[in-house]
Amino acid sequence: MKKIILLAIATVLAFTAVVYAQQNMPPADKMQINLKEAWNVKATQKGVLFNHEVHLAKLNYKCENCHSSPQGATKIVFDGDIKGANANNPAHKFCWTCHDKTPKPNKTPGKTCTKCHTLPK
Repeated sequence: MKKIILLAIATVLAFTAVVYAQQNMPPADKMQINLKEAWNVKATQKGVLFNHEVHLAKLNYKCENCHSSPQGATKIVFDGDIKGANANNPAHKFCWTCHDKTPKPNKTPGKTCTKCHTLPK
């Protein structure tokens, strides 16, 4: 009987841990960009949550607008030159290639670090 009770408690605890972890994960249509791993730069700011749905569905971009192939491979294409403090950070070069040139809807982040950098370090 004690084994059954312990098994039931362990099952409840495991289920609770899974539910808690899922609540703290970004939605499936978003991708967390880990600056340190993705572009091998020192992450001095919080992480960025990139929303593929906005860029693909709402802005009608294609995978190859950012990726080197239509299949959306992990290689990213840079098409711009960032000067000043951001010059050595390819993550900024990737984002600002478009965000510095295109007209922005009202909800698009401006040039304030905390508008994009919202995830824990």
